[in-house]
Amino acid sequence: MRVTFAQDFVCPPDRLWHCIEDPELQKQWMKGMLDNQQTSAGPKGVGSTFRMKIQEGGKVADYDGKVTAYDRPRHMAVELCGGNFPAGMVVNVDYRLTEQNGGTHLDYIAAMGQGCKLPWWMRLMMPIGKIFMKMQLRGFMKSLKRLAENPS
Repeated sequence: MRVTFAQDFVCPPDRLWHCIEDPELQKQWMKGMLDNQQTSAGPKGVGSTFRMKIQEGGKVADYDGKVTAYDRPRHMAVELCGGNFPAGMVVNVDYRLTEQNGGTHLDYIAAMGQGCKLPWWMRLMMPIGKIFMKMQLRGFMKSLKRLAENPS
């Protein structure tokens, strides 16, 4: 399963990057984000790891992440696993920022990792899950746009 989203922002790439990368700002646009802590030593970059705590319904889910691409302020990609994902499932999330017309264009992709064998009933539910995922993503991106374009 793959979900894509594209959006133009009226702010420079550095501002949008900061909103995407900073854990305290993530809490303002990612609904349910409670915490995001780096779990590896050293600066953020390819190979660094982190753990996110996200409120999902009545419980808190822990997701482990690894940065797979890092080219500030143009490209960041991460792998996520754990939480409420099925065992062995990895989700790859990709953010690409392009400066254009005094603002920034964001291309976002979230894709289930290759080789994940899901039960037949879960594969059957994927189209419905994708619809809900896109709805949630639209809400996240609306909040991100408001935050990036109107810094306080």
